[in-house]
This record gives sequence, structure tokens and C-alpha cells, in this order.
Amino acid sequence: MNGGGRGRDGSRGRGGDSRAGSNPYGRGFGSGDHRGGNRGGGGPFGGGGRGGMGGGGFGSVLPVLRGPLKCLSNHCELVVSNRRQAVAVWKHFVDFKARAEPGKKRMLSYEARREILDEFLDGLVALGHLARDERALILYDGDHLLVCMKKLEYIEMLRGVSLSIHPQQSVTMANLGEQLSMQNSATEEVAQILQLIMNHAAVMEGYQMFHGVNFFKDMPENFVPLRGPNKAFQIWDGFSQAVAPYQTAGTMSWNAVFNLRACTSTKAIPLVKYIEIQASAIAKRMVDLSTEKGCRALMADTEVMRRLNRRLRGTKLESFHILNRDTQQPEKRVYKLKELMTFSASSEESRFDLQDGRRVTVLQHFKETYPHASGIPPFQPLINTRSKDRPAYLPVSIVTLKHQPAREGVTEEDRAQVAEHMIMPPRNRVAKTEQLLSLVFGPQGYSAPKVLDAFGVILQLEAKTAQGRVLESPLIKYREVPGGGPGRSSKTVRPAQGDWNLRDAAFCRGTVCKVWALYSFVETSQNVIENLARVLKTQGAKYGVNLTTKPGLGAYTRNDRRPMLDQFAAFVALAKTKGCELLFVILNERVSLDIYQIVKSCTDVNFPSQCLNGRHKCIDAIFRGADNPNPQYFANVMSKVNMKLQGVNQTLEADIIKQEIGTDKSTLVLAVETSFFANPTKTSPPPTAPIVCACTGNMDDDLGAFGHAVCVESRKHPIVTDIGSMFKTILSYRKTTKNWPARIIYLRSATTEAHFPLVLAGEIRAIEELYVRENRSKPRILAVAVQRRQQTRLFPTKEMQAQGNNLPPGFLLANSLQHPGHFRNFLLISHKALQGTARPTRYYILRDDANRDMEKVAQLMYSLCHVYGRCQRAVSIPAPLYYAELLAARAQSYMKVGMRRERNIDIDDLSHLSGEAGEKMLTETRHFADEYLRSTAAKVTPMVFC
Repeated sequence: MNGGGRGRDGSRGRGGDSRAGSNPYGRGFGSGDHRGGNRGGGGPFGGGGRGGMGGGGFGSVLPVLRGPLKCLSNHCELVVSNRRQAVAVWKHFVDFKARAEPGKKRMLSYEARREILDEFLDGLVALGHLARDERALILYDGDHLLVCMKKLEYIEMLRGVSLSIHPQQSVTMANLGEQLSMQNSATEEVAQILQLIMNHAAVMEGYQMFHGVNFFKDMPENFVPLRGPNKAFQIWDGFSQAVAPYQTAGTMSWNAVFNLRACTSTKAIPLVKYIEIQASAIAKRMVDLSTEKGCRALMADTEVMRRLNRRLRGTKLESFHILNRDTQQPEKRVYKLKELMTFSASSEESRFDLQDGRRVTVLQHFKETYPHASGIPPFQPLINTRSKDRPAYLPVSIVTLKHQPAREGVTEEDRAQVAEHMIMPPRNRVAKTEQLLSLVFGPQGYSAPKVLDAFGVILQLEAKTAQGRVLESPLIKYREVPGGGPGRSSKTVRPAQGDWNLRDAAFCRGTVCKVWALYSFVETSQNVIENLARVLKTQGAKYGVNLTTKPGLGAYTRNDRRPMLDQFAAFVALAKTKGCELLFVILNERVSLDIYQIVKSCTDVNFPSQCLNGRHKCIDAIFRGADNPNPQYFANVMSKVNMKLQGVNQTLEADIIKQEIGTDKSTLVLAVETSFFANPTKTSPPPTAPIVCACTGNMDDDLGAFGHAVCVESRKHPIVTDIGSMFKTILSYRKTTKNWPARIIYLRSATTEAHFPLVLAGEIRAIEELYVRENRSKPRILAVAVQRRQQTRLFPTKEMQAQGNNLPPGFLLANSLQHPGHFRNFLLISHKALQGTARPTRYYILRDDANRDMEKVAQLMYSLCHVYGRCQRAVSIPAPLYYAELLAARAQSYMKVGMRRERNIDIDDLSHLSGEAGEKMLTETRHFADEYLRSTAAKVTPMVFC
């Protein structure tokens, strides 16, 4: 019973559920969700193959349906050694004040602060004020916290920066364990100290730290080549670690949570070659810097240089042109590229004054000062490694790239390969993590164990186990189809390990479409398009989507002189005049994401559309004349179509749904998601950049159709400030309900523990105030925060790994590995991972007016994971939140297209806006985007974003 593995189509995710989604970039590096494609899952006892044809291997999940079950975690406990209880560390406040022009502030980067602090501490060692061993154990968080075994107090001026170090308090290692029972602000400080100790241990072992939690070591075995023509990037393997207190069965402990990580990194290649690769990709032509003609052409191309500098800025470089004074051997120097200049080393613009009064070019200076660095081409551009006011130029030919995570210029194919590289079954992931910990912190480690021992910290390398249980899955209710014809009786299906099928079943509430059309971006014959239309009509009727009339047909053709999108827009306008209710669009796989977004923006305001990949094997087979269409593929397609036409695909037959949702139309399931405009190929947006806030709410008790509301707010706001108007918009869709809901289930995603009180005080209270202003009784509220991107991973125990790869859907961890604090929380795996390792979702109960048992809340959340209408699977978070994510992604598409068309603004790239003028433009952009998005959302029908 070897089931199919990953299909050949769609984007590649990591160990998640089979949803066709809209995020082309994926999320993070760890195991996560499949957001695209239609992938076959393994059977109950087989499957899990890597290719579209399946492959065999272990079962995709353990054959456990319900009841208690033990699991492994990626947590290792941190304890304080008994013999080192008296070791004391001093906490210091560090401050950096840089000189700046009057009325301006000069902000120092993390690297600059670190460099100044290291220079100062090395000076203390040289003066004998600090022992070398003490210097090696100084911890710094990159901001204002410094931890040292010794009390320090200094004020010093270095490089125009005032550095001050002031002691705050002394903490013994014994105090770190005592803080577990207190749960106050001091607990966070202790966690921060332990995190610094663990980070310092990894750094001393030779790892480079990125973003404070990710660690990568420059060793050949940690690099994996990318397939294809990419000559600048490779895959870099590493790990992440995070220290926090956790509670298991009432017992508190400090845990270090480890995860494998991988990123796309630059190769250690000459900077000249890297510039050629990146410039060629931008200019879409070959750029050759080995000739004077090629260099002049590049430096004269203003647009290419602007985009190239955006990619290169901040890249770390190294050079060996400076000789050691004592050994006269080349000495490595590290630089950060600030700008690629538009002039060469021999140009007049490169001249500068020497101390002897002469004015020389950079090329002359290097020939005189560094004669061993010969062969510098006089026509190649220079780079600046300092500020514009005090530049320091280097020829590009003498520097090479350091290995570092690539921030710019990474293609989607490269990202997909990194994602594929991280796909591994739990057994392999556990084994690789154990090997890594042994190499770094175990007996095979060298410096890291010494650092931990110096602070009296013991890392128990054995992974912690936890006891959970498997919840019972709800029954899925459909309409029965006896003999292939539509029937009236219902049919219930019990999910088998997270999925089910539509065999002999139709949607609960089907739909009728009287006027529909089909348009193809793939050039093909009229007969082929007509054949596909017949298949769509037949398959739709099979599941309850009745496409009654003959469709209008259209296709892109090169003979038409109009551009591709103009041809499509004309067809949409014609279809609108004919009263079209649904449009199928066949996309060429080479069509970019921008084209897809334009198609959706053009059609959604007129009528729903369903896009199909023209190169998908199922569509391609029909194009080639096959007469046996894949039923599972078309079941997924028609699932989306039925929802877009206001149908209901499935309902739940579960006691928990009857109890919590009921049949009196008095319960509103409200899901809220905030979505940042973040393109991985762009630099980070400013803090006040716009974000999309999306809200969905059920229109009836069967949870089959959801109304929508969207708005645009500032990125710096941690909560949705306009939740009141969005709530009213959702109520406007509940036309069959006369009264405001008496019960609200509030699901909140994209928020952190630090913002939970703000969600309660801001969003929940705003909804209650609406009831007060309308003279209505306040609703009974269940507010739950949902965190999918959390660090904990769960695996079967080693004794059970031979029975299957992943823990079964419905696995609940309610009394173990909990975050201590004011809010009850639990971990739940609700989906079957088709590849890799299933990632559990953490749920926080922020407020529960009914004081439900935690397992009852978990059962409700697990049931809501089964009403996702786009596929026949349970998904990893409640379906209303998935709909909110889809809505946010679609709203981003509307905004990107609209802002580009109306204001010529790239909403993905606002990093260049700064200062007072930039802030003013950001404010105007947000206001215009909010008005545009609200007006667009008001024109589209519910569920059109599915």
C-alpha cells in the first residue's frame, strides 16, 4: 500500500497539509505546511514517496486513532550544576552615543556596536584591567545588555562614539533556578541570560550567529550545491536554539529548543564574478567585467546600478591585501559593502589627498602601498566600504565574498530547493539533531562545553518526552450520490488519519451556474478548449456544481497584435455584458505571479474565476485527448468553484459543534489575520509601512460560507485598530440573522505573547463596546490565539518510529511543554504531513467566558480544522483562519495591482522611503490603499478569494 508522494506540480512546502494556497514564497526554514499543488498522500501503512509516482517507505503517520500516546520533543533541559551554584554574574547596561550633526540622530548598526565594544574590551585586556579568560566569557546581546563575571564601570570615547558600561545587579546561578517559580519580569531576564550563554557557547564553537537565533558554521560538509545554473548561491545547513521556561505536569524547567535550519548562502567567490551574475540577472543580458567596454556599459546604466546596489548593500567581504606588520604575511580583513561606485580605480573621481600632500588615484595608491596586490584592472569599478561623507574605496578585483545568508537575488527555484532539502521524516530529523548537539555541546565539542561549564550550566542532551493523547476526528457530512445521480439523503465520512474522499458523495449544497466561460492563456486549438469545457461540465455535475449552458470560449493568440493582458481584459468585458457568473482561466506555467494577480484583480470585481495550470499533468492529459480525468484533481477544483458560487461543500456531524455553534444562528466564528507586504527579494519595509488586516466570519451555522472584511493599517500597530468597522461589515453578510450573535469564537493569528493583553484590551473590548453602543447584551466570548510558527516539534518515540513517521492527526499535548504564564495553552497536530515532519500548532486561550475545559477547546479547534472546503483533508489551523489568510493574500494582490496602476507605487518595496518626506508619502499611501482596498472588497462576492 505505497501511496503517492509529492506531485510534480505546485510550490514545494515542508511537511504540511495539502492545501492549494497563495503564498509562493513559503514560510521559514523548518517543517511547515504545503501551500500549493495537489499531492497524493500515503496510505495508512505506506507511502510517503518523494516523487509524483509515490515511493514506499514508512507509513505517513502512526496507526493510532485515539487515546494516550507518548512522544519525543526537540526540547533539552538546562540545569545549574550543584558545584557551580555560587557562581555570580554581573548584569550591565551598555549605551552607545554617536556624534551627529545638530538636529540629527546617528544610529549604529549591530556590527558597529559589536566592533566598538570588542575593541574596548581588547584594550582592557592589553592594559591588564581584564583577564583574558574573563574577556572570553563576556556576553553581549547586541543592544544594551552585557553580562560578565566581573563588575565593570567605564565611560570611554572610541571612533567618535561615547561608550558607557554601568553595572546593574549581581545574579548567582542558583537564582536562575529559583526564578522558575516566580513568573515575573525577572524570569524573562533570566531566560535572556541563559540564551546569551547558549549563543556564546555556539559562537565559541565556530558558528556564526544570524538574527540572534540561527547558527551556521563555515565548514565544507555544511554546504550543499544548488541544482541548475546558479553559480552564486548554495544551501547552508545550520540550526537554531531558543531558551524559555516550560511547564510539564506542573513542574517548571528551563528548556533549550533546537531546530535544524537551512538557508541560501553566497559562495566564497570573487566579488567581480558575483557582480557579473547579479547584474546579468537584473539587466537580462550578459555582463562582462573583464573588459573595459563591459565595465563602462554597466557603470553607465543608471537603473541597473541602482537595483544592483540594492542587492549588494550590506554584503560582507574579505580581502588579504594588507600585510601583517610582524610576519609580513597577508592578513584577512573583513568589510561591509556600502556602495558600488560608477567610476573606476584610475578615474579622476577616485583621487584623494595623501598625508604628504600628493593627490593620487586609488590605482596609484594601491600600486605604491600594496605592490604585492598587483594586476588590478584600471577600468573596473570601485566599492565604498564606509559612509558617503568619509568613503574608503577598494578595487573590486581584490575582495571576495564571505559565506553569508543571501538577502537579495534568490530565485523561487532556489528557495524551492532549500525547502526540498529540509524535507525529512521525523526519524531522520531526530537523528540529525542528536548528531548536531553531540558535535556542538556534547563530548565531541571543544569550546562550547567549556563555556557552559564556566557558567555552571548543564545541557541535558537527551530529548524530553511528553505524554499526550489522540482526539477523535469528527464525522464529515456530504450529500449521497447513489448510482451516480444526485440523491437527497446525507452521507457521513469518518476521516482516516486526517483525510477522506468524495467517493459516492456530492457537496452538501451544490450550485447552479447558468452563464460561464473558459479562457486559455495557453495557445491551443478550439477543439481542445471545447473538450476541456465538456470535462469541467461533467466533473462539476458529478459533485453538485451544475454548469448548465454551453460556455463562452476564448484564448490568447499571437496573431492578435494586442498584448496578452489586453486580449484577456477585452474577453472579461465581453463576458460581463453577457451576464457571466463564472470564468475558468487556463494559465501557462511560465506566466508570472504578477499576471496571476492581475487576472484575479480583473475578474473578482466582476465575477468569480478559477485558475487552472495549463501544464498540470491532469489538464495536459485532457489537452492530449485523454478521456479518464483524475477524479481527485477535479474534486479539489470543484470544491473551490462551489464555494465561490456560494455553495457549501461539507458540514460537521460532531457533538462539540452542536454544543458550541448550535443551530440558532447566534454564534459567530470570527477569524483575524494580519499580513505584511514582504517580498523575500526585497529589503525590509519601514516600521510605518502598510499591512493588510483581514477578517472572516461565518454567514450561517454550517460553517460553509464566510463573509469578509479588510482594511489597511500601519505596520507598527500590534493590533487591528479598526476591528469595530470590520465586525459590522461581517454582520452585514449574516442577512438571515436578525440579532447580533450572542456567542463569539474569536480566532487571532499573527500575534505574539507580548501582544496578547493588547488584543484583549484593544480588539475584544472594541467589539464589546459596539454592543454597548447598540444597547445590546454583551456576547459570551471565547478568544483563542493561534501560533503556527512556533519552535516546538513533536516526534514518535524511537520505539514507535518503525510503525510510522509522524504522530497522527488529532494528537494533543495539553499538560506538557506548556508556556507558563497567564494564558492556558496547548499543542495540537491536526493535519497529516504528506512530506517531512508535521509541525504542531500552539493555541493560547486568551479569554473563555464559559470556563471550558482545555480539552474541550482543543476538540473544538480540531473540529474546525475539518471544515476547510478546498480539499478533503484536515488542515493545520482552524479553517476560518485559513480563509482569513487567503483573504489577506488576495487583498495584497488587489493592492499591488491597484497601487501600481493608480499611483505607480511598488507596495512590496517601500524601503527607500525615509525621513519626513518619506513618512508623509507612507501615510498618504496607507490612506489611499485603505480606501481602494475597502471599495474593491465591497464589490466581490463572499468566498471569491478561495
